[in-house]
Amino acid sequence: MKKLISILSLATLTAFAGYGQNNNSGVMKATTQLKTFTVSENGKEKEYSVKVMERRNYTMELDSKDKGMVNQDRKPSSAYVTKLVAIDSDSDPNYDDYMVLKYKGSERNNFEVVQTDNGFDINVDDRSMHYNVLESNYLIDKKDKSFFIIEEFESE
Repeated sequence: MKKLISILSLATLTAFAGYGQNNNSGVMKATTQLKTFTVSENGKEKEYSVKVMERRNYTMELDSKDKGMVNQDRKPSSAYVTKLVAIDSDSDPNYDDYMVLKYKGSERNNFEVVQTDNGFDINVDDRSMHYNVLESNYLIDKKDKSFFIIEEFESE
């Protein structure tokens, strides 16, 4: 009976230890936003939607006062943020344009999508980029070019 309890205890501990090792605590899957806007094209109102899907990756930084210790405390760190921005500028079920927007997050992490006359602006803290829906292109202020990393592609 003791052997059976020992074997079951060992198996349970091994299972829990294995589960704990597989959990990646450095990645957070965050929210999805969907916004619908209108833009005027040749005097007609045209509706388009913007879908933003986000993923954050936190780097592990250890507190320098615990250096050399076995159990070290983590210190808060900024996340590397990746956002997939999908733009649907017509009324079919497929998105037309996609952008992957990458930047290093801050402690404030203010992110918003704001409608403009010919598209929308993406504002992150005090930095911004503009997307023109009618021309399917984006524009980043010169001072913000080193902050945003953008990959753009179209659906076929």
